[in-house]
Order: sequence, then structure tokens, then C-alpha cells
Amino acid sequence: MLGIDHITSKGAFAGALERYLGDTLHYRVLVGEFANADVLPSFLERAYTFYEARIAGRRCVFLAALNNAATPSAIAKHIGLVRKSVDAIVVFAAPSLSAHNRSRLIGQGVPFVVPGNQLYIPDLAMDLREHFRAPRQRHEDGLSPAAQAVLFDHLLRHDENATIPSLIAARLRYSAMSIGRAFDDLVESGVALTEKHGKERHIRFKSDGRQLFEAARDLLRSPVRAVKFVRGDHFQAPLKQAGESALAALTDLSRPLIVTYAVAANDWKAIAQTSGFVETSRDQADLAVETWSYDPAALSDTDTVDPLSLYAQFSDHRDERVAMAAEHLLENILW
Repeated sequence: MLGIDHITSKGAFAGALERYLGDTLHYRVLVGEFANADVLPSFLERAYTFYEARIAGRRCVFLAALNNAATPSAIAKHIGLVRKSVDAIVVFAAPSLSAHNRSRLIGQGVPFVVPGNQLYIPDLAMDLREHFRAPRQRHEDGLSPAAQAVLFDHLLRHDENATIPSLIAARLRYSAMSIGRAFDDLVESGVALTEKHGKERHIRFKSDGRQLFEAARDLLRSPVRAVKFVRGDHFQAPLKQAGESALAALTDLSRPLIVTYAVAANDWKAIAQTSGFVETSRDQADLAVETWSYDPAALSDTDTVDPLSLYAQFSDHRDERVAMAAEHLLENILW
């Protein structure tokens, strides 16, 4: 669901929208009531307040959310219905919008505006402008690969004893120094604390299970750096099934024609050489190999990569079926 606040004052929101557009575009934009609401399906009038304005000489109609009931896919459908009825650029508007749902809207090509924070109207060649409201500083691109691996290891393995860098480093194939920096990243992101017990530094997460995952959801990023299409036999190098192949193995998604596997990016050259993999085109490939920013084998004890990394990879996928399958992964995790 969309993380948007209830609009308690229509006039206040219209004023905020007008000021933000004016400040961002550097000329006055007048936002008024939409004059043709009678041409729209009645259920849309119950879900949104409609405004309109002229920007760069073009008519724009804004669907301002009255509550948080609509999903990104539903909003895309509502935008489409208005487009069929009105000759204008149609833009979703809300007081706030989570990074996760913002990405889903961008993936579906839905223009949106969050007064004071974000503007995305590709039909007017406008770039997304974002200023985080969060009081703490955090990485704009999300967690570092090592920090994400530490988080996923904690969520998947429930090992309360693995709290110091040396123990976690051995399991995830990082140096203890890298895990120490990952601790810093997790603390800076607001999901964990660290404590000194003697000479050892211990990490303690502020929440656990699904609650911890939700706190970190907007910080996650895909572990995939690149995809190689290769000819060869994957049995020469036991690899974890990955990508849509793994997603299909763990959900009801249809299996792709080419099976995908994953390796740590640092291991790719050595594995390709010892296994005799030869890079080729997609049409001539026997399999695909994703190179990951952390070791996929370190987080999984099965023949597929771990479900949380798959979720991070596919949650914002353009294909709604794939994005929904990623959401289903979360339902099967023992939090």
C-alpha cells in the first residue's frame, strides 16, 4: 500500500502543490479545481480530489489521493482511465510517498508529484527531484552490499550469537574490517546499534523479524551487478539458481527459457575460466550468470539464492507478475 498521509485540507494541499510547482519550475503555476469531473467514473471522485494547471503550455490534471487505499498498480489504472476521458497530462499527487512505492510508480511510467519533495513528469521531460525528510543521514543508494548481507544473514538465520565482526565475516566471506564498516552503515541507517563488550564490538538490531525488514525495506537494493550470457555446463561449477529461475522455483511464476545462476562478482573470472564458460549472445546462450555484489552462496543453504536478495532484485520490476511474485516470497519466510 502507498505510504501517504490523509489529506485533511483540500485547500491547503492545493496551495502546497501550487507553491512547490512554482518554486521548482521558477515561474508561477496556478492550480485550480478540475472543471470536467463529470466525465470521469464516479468511483474516482470518491477516491481523489482533482486539480488542474497549465505547465509549459500544456494542461495537467492532478489526482490527489484522499486516503492510502490504492496500490501503485491501481493508481496506474486510474491514471489510464482519466487519460481516456481528458486530453491532458495526468499526474498522481500525494502529501508523501515511500521510496518503494515511488519506484513502483516510476517503473509503471506513472507521473507523480509530492509537494516539497518529489516531482516526476516524464511527458514534460522533468527529472525526479528528491529531498529526504528523514532526520538522520543515510546512503542515497541504500545499504552497502556488506551491510545488506549482514542484515539478510540476521533475518534468515536467527543466530543471536553472531554479533561480532569476526564471526559474521567468516560466514559471509568478508574481512572483519568490512563487516565493521557494514555495522557503521546499519547504525547510520537507523536500524541497528553497536555496543562494546570488552574489546569486541557487538551489533544489536533495534527490531527483529518482519518489523526489522519493514524498517529497512526502502534501503534495500538489487545485489546484481551484471548478467552474463554464456555457453557451457553449470555442473562444472556448482552454482546457486538465481534471477527469474529462482523466483519461479520459489513461487508460482512461470519458468524462463534460460536458467540463471549467480556468483560473487569477484569470483566470476576464476569460475568462468575453470568451468570453461564462454560469453555469447542471449540467443546462443546455454545459461545466464548474474554477478553479485556479495556472495550469493553465503546466504543460502539450498540450491537457490536467498529469498530476501531475490525480493531486493525484483520488488520494483516493470512486469507486475514478477513484482507480485517477489512480494509472495515474503509470505514464506519464517520471520
